[in-house]
Amino acid sequence: MKRYIIILSLALLALTAFGQHDEQVTVEGKYRPKVNKVNKLQLTPETPQPSYNFPSSEVNPKEAKQKFALDLEKIAPTAFASKNDKLVTPTQNFLMAGMGTRISPLFLYKHNSMLTKTLGLGVGIKHNSSWLNIKDYAPSGYMNNAFDINLTTSKFDGFQMDGGVYYKNDMYHFYGLNLAEFPVTLTEDQIEQACPRQTYNTIGAHLGLTSTTTRVGELSHDAHLDYFYMLDREHNIDFGYKLGYANNLWGDKSHPQNVGLDLGFQYDYCMGQVDNLFVVDRIWFKVNPFFEMSNEFYRLHLGVRLDGTTKYTDEDSFLAVRPDLSGSLFVLDKKLEFYAGLNGGRQLLRFSDVVNDNPFVSPEINPSLCTQNVKLGFDGGVRTNIAEIVDMHLGVRYRHTENDALYNQLPVSMYFPIPEGFEIPIWNSCDLVYDETQTVSVLANVRMKLRNSLTADMGFAYNNCKPTHEEYAWYRPTTEGKLKLTYDVNDKLALNTAFLYQGGRYGRLLGADGFYVEALKDVYDLSLGADYKINDQVTAFALLDNVAHQKYQLYYNYPVTGIQFFAGVKLRF
Repeated sequence: MKRYIIILSLALLALTAFGQHDEQVTVEGKYRPKVNKVNKLQLTPETPQPSYNFPSSEVNPKEAKQKFALDLEKIAPTAFASKNDKLVTPTQNFLMAGMGTRISPLFLYKHNSMLTKTLGLGVGIKHNSSWLNIKDYAPSGYMNNAFDINLTTSKFDGFQMDGGVYYKNDMYHFYGLNLAEFPVTLTEDQIEQACPRQTYNTIGAHLGLTSTTTRVGELSHDAHLDYFYMLDREHNIDFGYKLGYANNLWGDKSHPQNVGLDLGFQYDYCMGQVDNLFVVDRIWFKVNPFFEMSNEFYRLHLGVRLDGTTKYTDEDSFLAVRPDLSGSLFVLDKKLEFYAGLNGGRQLLRFSDVVNDNPFVSPEINPSLCTQNVKLGFDGGVRTNIAEIVDMHLGVRYRHTENDALYNQLPVSMYFPIPEGFEIPIWNSCDLVYDETQTVSVLANVRMKLRNSLTADMGFAYNNCKPTHEEYAWYRPTTEGKLKLTYDVNDKLALNTAFLYQGGRYGRLLGADGFYVEALKDVYDLSLGADYKINDQVTAFALLDNVAHQKYQLYYNYPVTGIQFFAGVKLRF
């Protein structure tokens, strides 16, 4: 179940479209060790879907990712690609290797093949790290590793089964302090005591079963079972099952009506790292019956969602009914769509989700995480494609959220003793503070394709988040923007550039006179990249990241690395 703490993320950098938004695809830079969902309308029992969609040649050599709420779904099927996308044509083996400043290696390997007529294999390996210390504030470094293997089979009549396992290792060693601010000389032991290395190891498994039948009058099934274990911190079991039945109750036989039931269940067990001081085990469930109908002019989804969690805090209410309503109106031969919907519901805020979103969270955060509850959500907007040249989406979103989690800076003395020689606490980590919020967001996304060689992708978001008790929605930007340009010079050379902006971010710190508000520097980040196709198998790439050398802070005392250069090759064989 997706959570809406921070709506989507955008990874900077590299290759063919060094591109800069994280869609629900297998992206090289943000490696997703998870089997892709099948599209049963494109499936036959004799030919299983591969375990992977091959990557779009994007990597993320940054030590921390930026959070952007910009990307909106394009109106299908008008989303288009540049001519240079042929550089990422699916193949059995894809290998990318590169090196950056500070001797920072990038490595990605993916294999995709059919072992038999009905059995597909997918394998992925990823490594990204800094070998030399990053010395913006104090020596620091990072390392991310991932491996997974997946099998997909359509041996079962009318069903496709997919399953796999994965392993992830993430290490972050960021000190979060400016040594120039301290009048005393600190030893390495003192710094290490105040700012310990944070390492997270995760293993997981996935099993999915999906109907491949498309015949009217038959039941369709979609089930999954996922398990992961973050070593010494968290176990999670996620089960989902969706049952559907389509038939021609009335109207055009090519547009049958559909009735179904969507069920969900999660069990989450999380503990503190030191002596298991904090332990919480929770159960979340949902029951969501729905009815759907559509034709050439409209689409309608009518449902209701009953969900809840076990009672592990002093909260009185843990069971709720929320609307699940959405609809679209199509005009101009489906080139213009107006849509709207009401939604809501509870979701578990898991420790693993928090760490993936903000690696600078204290390793001793209390895992008794609240259950976030969207009391009411609204989505509305318009999508259009004009002459197959301009693809636009303008949307408005509203969320009334109970127990919305905001990041709050913590002094090191909350969990570790202040090193000798320090007179003030070190603000080196984040905790969570919960508040009831109401958020209104206006989002716009425009993509233009000019002369079959130049593609422009522009996005803007304005977020007005009002907490009930806190002064600001800490670290969440008020205004965001992006501009990405890709230009195919010829069949061999492709150039690209990306500019990202975030403004209106605030943090809360504790001073001698109590807490005070700190306004963070606005984000201005410009990247330049190029791909050169040597032949059908080999492509060279180069990236100049953060050209303006802006050391803006994603969180207080955690600056982003300045200007960096990366280069390498991509192989397909």
